[in-house]
Amino acid sequence: MEALMRVSVWMLLTTCWTSVSCQQQEVVEGFVGGNVMLPCSYSEALPEKVNVFWRDKDDNGVLNIENNSPETTSTKHKGRVISFQEEYKKGNFSFTLTNLRVDDGGVYECNIGTEDISFKVTLKVSEGSPADPPSGGAAGTKLHVFLLSALCLLLCF
Repeated sequence: MEALMRVSVWMLLTTCWTSVSCQQQEVVEGFVGGNVMLPCSYSEALPEKVNVFWRDKDDNGVLNIENNSPETTSTKHKGRVISFQEEYKKGNFSFTLTNLRVDDGGVYECNIGTEDISFKVTLKVSEGSPADPPSGGAAGTKLHVFLLSALCLLLCF
């Protein structure tokens, strides 16, 4: 019975850990008027010239990288997108969005067309400043408490 309990707790622990660590959607937080980097990188070998397309929640073309040449196609984002062309050959297609606005918040998708792969980033834009205390965070705390409790149960048997 004790061995069965240990295995059950271990399976529960590894299932929860796997489901959390395998998420492919990152969350990035920024503040109105500030800047934020939206990450997108790929570590596998890439062709010399790549096509990458960044889209926002409204399917606006935030940044198109065609044959390693960047272009901002959305009027909403014009003049506020900074990409790092020298990083493309390393598989880094991240960009910085400047002068953040509340309506910039939402899900952004980076599609690496030459590899048929996509990554999602959720941007949360808050009014205030980075010095303001964060609110929420209870879900992450509950998960940590759960994982620590499960580990303690496993070690106590």
